[in-house]
Amino acid sequence: MPIHREFSRNKVLAAGATVGVLWIAMAVTCLVSSIRGYVNDRPDWGLAWMLVGLLLLTAGISAIVGTWWHVFRVSRHSD
Repeated sequence: MPIHREFSRNKVLAAGATVGVLWIAMAVTCLVSSIRGYVNDRPDWGLAWMLVGLLLLTAGISAIVGTWWHVFRVSRHSD
């Protein structure tokens, strides 16, 4: 495998992991806000931010796993 191909894969992994980590960080922020809403007797606030946080958490994990899967499983078959 040429060096430029491996360098390209590293850039793709870095980009996918960065997006995933940012989404997970946003999810944690939303979930903390959700907990604060429940603590302050605001169940509407807590539920809304919990749903947003769970969706962002799912997106972040999917971005990381999907990038890894594509780089190491899918694109290996196309070489």
